[in-house]
Amino acid sequence: MAGNPFSLGKLERKLGREYGDWLFKLECKALGKGLVRRAGLAKFFSSISPARRFRNPDGFFFKAASLPAGGKEYWFINIVSTQGGNSQLVLTFGRSDGKTTVNGKAAHGDRVATVGWLYSGGKKVFLEKSLHLQCAKGLLKTDSFSFRGAYPAYELVAGNNKLRLSKPERGVPYEAVSATVGALGIGMLTMYLDVKGTLDGKKFEGVGYVQKVVVVAPFIPWNWVRLVFADRSVLDFFTARLSRRDEGYGIMQTATYRLASGKTFALGRGRLRRLGPNRWLLEGKDFSASMKTYASKPFLMRGRGEFHYDEHMVECADFTFKDASKPAGMGIIEDAYGFLL
Repeated sequence: MAGNPFSLGKLERKLGREYGDWLFKLECKALGKGLVRRAGLAKFFSSISPARRFRNPDGFFFKAASLPAGGKEYWFINIVSTQGGNSQLVLTFGRSDGKTTVNGKAAHGDRVATVGWLYSGGKKVFLEKSLHLQCAKGLLKTDSFSFRGAYPAYELVAGNNKLRLSKPERGVPYEAVSATVGALGIGMLTMYLDVKGTLDGKKFEGVGYVQKVVVVAPFIPWNWVRLVFADRSVLDFFTARLSRRDEGYGIMQTATYRLASGKTFALGRGRLRRLGPNRWLLEGKDFSASMKTYASKPFLMRGRGEFHYDEHMVECADFTFKDASKPAGMGIIEDAYGFLL
């Protein structure tokens, strides 16, 4: 997610410590080795800390992490058209330190569960496999897709999609954050890139959200909304909850509205509600967005628990910010629920 969602209050820190202590004790009993060490965890994520003058995304992005117990590593790529229409592509691949499956596909060791799907006049799932992932300098490669290059220029080839990604002429090109709370930790890199090439064999131009996350923490329910508008401004909203039934403001939340220039407005607390099978409403102080789902892809993760993660491609015809209406946009909603260590 854009921005830094890891400004933690007292409640979040307390929950983090409690989850961390529970995870630490459980892993001691269940695994007997490879245990999470608090001091080692901080060092594990410090390589992308802004305090260490993190300047180049490639070292973190292309390197496979040595996952501690409870660790998860995944990459997420979302490509959105800026030329009208509602074409989008999502490619997700990742793995866990423990035996885990995603939609029945193995995600453990050197195997990544990989799901690629798009919308271009209709929904198409072009990839859903467990694949051996080769990580090298400037290269992520499997038998079914490749992502290669050096910051700030990359190429994604997957199925009938060949896309070139480059640094935007203005705005924020990438963000890197890391945080530890007790025995929990996260390192996250997100790049915001321009995209040209072919999507589903058709000429394409748009923007890309390219992310890598390494996390040592349980997956708990969350929602994420990212909308890209015709003027290339972006609304980004994230909230984590203790239960899917919790329709309030969640235990941790961040929301921003960023102009194409890079100027970013921090938004107040908001609330995402599902109004029906395909309707969503996001409301907060000084902003609101009404969205409609036009394509969805469900994920089911099983391992040390069970976790549902649903991706919804959405259109937004009604977005207001400080009482001013904004041009129509589209993007993605993540609706995640369950619990997975």
